[in-house]
Amino acid sequence: LYKGDVDIRVAKPEGHEGLNVMIPWSDRRFQFTSKQNTRPATGTVRVGDRSWAVGDDAWGVQDLGRGIWKYRNRWNWAAASGHATDGRLVGLQFGGLLSKGTGATENALCIDGRLTKISEELVWDYSWDDPMRPWRVRTPGSDQVDVTLTPTFDRYDVTDVKLLKMEVHQCFGTWSGRVVGDDGMPVQLDGIRGFAEEARNRW
Repeated sequence: LYKGDVDIRVAKPEGHEGLNVMIPWSDRRFQFTSKQNTRPATGTVRVGDRSWAVGDDAWGVQDLGRGIWKYRNRWNWAAASGHATDGRLVGLQFGGLLSKGTGATENALCIDGRLTKISEELVWDYSWDDPMRPWRVRTPGSDQVDVTLTPTFDRYDVTDVKLLKMEVHQCFGTWSGRVVGDDGMPVQLDGIRGFAEEARNRW
């Protein structure tokens, strides 16, 4: 066995914008979530006598949630951070299923630290039974978002104690495609790192 040590700092540049949303399921049940990406990560990872410096195109993603949940819930979540083909820093933040029908969404772009909120529900195209197939996410009524994740690894996890169950496919890989921010300028993505997931839970 090797002993591992992680020492990484995730910075928040001045003026950097993130997504904060409250999802209202009912008068008594809700979920507040804060999602932030494209936050520079620097530091060191050590395993045994080997070490790796973190900081060259490395990014942290914050996911904070508080609320009173429904017993049965499903969600999609996808995130990515990296540089577009023109050098702009782009973050993807997509959610689904959890907010459906509430009038709120967890969808946004972060381009050079500025947030573009996407108020419409996105269309997700993927296979729960074959999660290593590409995951496509797009806006249904416009060309604002049309991106595809090519997975390289599926982190599948399940805990089932009958009344309580948690199951997730979380696929890591690279995103490619096109997004458009509030300035109306198309941004081309070609292989930025990130993930997409579906979770199915009874809590």
